[in-house]
Amino acid sequence: MKFAVCPHDSSKNKVVWVEFTSYLVKKTGLTLELLSCFDFECYYKSFPEIDLSYSNPLDALRLEEERGFKPVAGNDNYDEVVIVASADSEGSLENINEKDVLCVENQFATFLGMKILTDKGISFTPVFKGSWQEVLTGIAKGEADYGFLYKDFWDQLSGLSKRGVKVLLESDERLASHVIMISPELSQEKGVILAALEAMREDPEGKRIMENLRINNWYELSSLSHIKKLLQEVG
Repeated sequence: MKFAVCPHDSSKNKVVWVEFTSYLVKKTGLTLELLSCFDFECYYKSFPEIDLSYSNPLDALRLEEERGFKPVAGNDNYDEVVIVASADSEGSLENINEKDVLCVENQFATFLGMKILTDKGISFTPVFKGSWQEVLTGIAKGEADYGFLYKDFWDQLSGLSKRGVKVLLESDERLASHVIMISPELSQEKGVILAALEAMREDPEGKRIMENLRINNWYELSSLSHIKKLLQEVG
């Protein structure tokens, strides 16, 4: 079985994901090979050949639609958004109304930010940048006063990198996390993999790996309908 991990995670924690893969092999008896794909171009090229994946919410949906993959488990390290503003801008969400908001196209955090503002009746114009770093840089350069950032990206920035922007809202919606997805050809192995994941926190080695991945709990996931619902709500 070929196992692919979302590059946003694998590029920062290569050693831990190697340990995670070895742990699953030991606990399930399955033959797993971690693919050395640490950028999204390689990751997406691997989609036709992989059997198991740790995918962000939108890529999980893509695997379901393109290859019939099934969800196995989500976790409590939820994908959230941080809505930020330039340091000298008006400091409330309401001031975003009818303003430009820098964000990254086709990212779960962007859709979540859109939903939060839309639910509050705030109108805005999304201006797409190529990366979360470009969003941050664009605000610092005065291209716009407001932006959406993926919380995981924000949390790993240094204090120096955060200078020049302030947080207006840090979401705690808990709608979706990265997902373990399995191919339809190997769906009979879902139960074995799920059992190993759910038992990790009770095992010293498993708990250490989970802590390094900033995950406290795995839970069974049988549908991606919650992700589809969010996308429908923001159009």
